[in-house]
Amino acid sequence: MYKRQFLLIVAGNETTRNGISGGLQALCQHPEEKAKLIADMSLIDSAVEEICRWTSPLHHMSREATADVMIRGKQIKKGDRVIMWYLSANRDEDLFEDPYKFDIQRTPNEHLAFGIGEHFCLGAGFARKEIRVMFEELFRRFPDIELDGDPERLRSNFINGVKHLPVRYTPER
Repeated sequence: MYKRQFLLIVAGNETTRNGISGGLQALCQHPEEKAKLIADMSLIDSAVEEICRWTSPLHHMSREATADVMIRGKQIKKGDRVIMWYLSANRDEDLFEDPYKFDIQRTPNEHLAFGIGEHFCLGAGFARKEIRVMFEELFRRFPDIELDGDPERLRSNFINGVKHLPVRYTPER
């Protein structure tokens, strides 16, 4: 039970927070994409999906194989423990055209940032909404926000995130 409670807390807080900070970092590091979004906020939904794909707030998830299967010539037997690396899956060159490009208009964008199947994140819709509202309000109030130094990454084997993201902007009047 503890593991499930832990996952809900992490999923409900850490991943969304790190998706937002990582998304801001990505948008600031790709100013043409940030400018495109600020100029046309109707792109926000596809931008949120690209932020989720790009930031992949969890490093990995462990699972147990439920059947024998062959994947790219490797035998996985029922009961074997396997790990899916989200960062790798979300940069899969077989699934994503130009996967190392941050593109807020990417389509299709069938990333695995929220998992898949029976393990799909139950808070995915809420997380998407939080990210959307955050960037709508942030760019409405501070369209000139930009990085002001190097980000400090979170030291974690599980969470892919930013611990400190220095920014500068013109205060609202």
